[in-house]
Amino acid sequence: MRRDITAVARLLRRHFGRLRFKREKDAVGLLVKTILSQNTSDITSFRAFDNLKKRFRSWESLRKADVSAIRREIRIAGLSNIKAPRIKYALSEITRRRGSLDLDFLKRLDTQAGYGFLRSIKGVGPKTSAIVLLFGFDKPVMPVDTHIFRVTKRLGLIGGKMTPEKAQKYLTGAAPKDAIKEFHVHLIMHGRQVCAARDPKCPVCDLKSLCKYYGEKHGRQSVKNREERV
Repeated sequence: MRRDITAVARLLRRHFGRLRFKREKDAVGLLVKTILSQNTSDITSFRAFDNLKKRFRSWESLRKADVSAIRREIRIAGLSNIKAPRIKYALSEITRRRGSLDLDFLKRLDTQAGYGFLRSIKGVGPKTSAIVLLFGFDKPVMPVDTHIFRVTKRLGLIGGKMTPEKAQKYLTGAAPKDAIKEFHVHLIMHGRQVCAARDPKCPVCDLKSLCKYYGEKHGRQSVKNREERV
């Protein structure tokens, strides 16, 4: 399966080009931004994030703010009744456990320990935890969003019965460690531009020769026979 994933990663790079990344230095801000991104578009979540940065001088002042004040600033991102208390609780819980609102200690932890800390905070799910570790601390974790889940399932890289959390664990072990950020972003780009939930553009897809979904849809056996992973 690693060979299949390597082939997919190579084709995606050929199509979208090589990407360069800088490590996100504000891990707390990254956590807030990722919570805001849940179940909404990048455009609205970025606007909500900008609203928070303009309204509150620091993440500490955000932590101390009333939930109602947070809710007003992030309404544009949707689900503000859920996200506002979730953000406040996460910031408060970090401060309670660590004595300050700082996540830099995660860089000293191994990936599993850092992931465990973040997941133990109510409202911080698998994808959010993985994004903070990958983009904030260069930890080799593969966040799985709806696009990645759909694309990898259609390709046959994950089994049809896998949950997103199990898929994340599996892909973390199988994805190219030296290019995991690029692979993550390329899959999202492919899911948005080509392998859409409805009416995927299969005829022009660079991955169709490797795709289980394409082979089944067009009545042909996929080029590669993969074992079902559950």
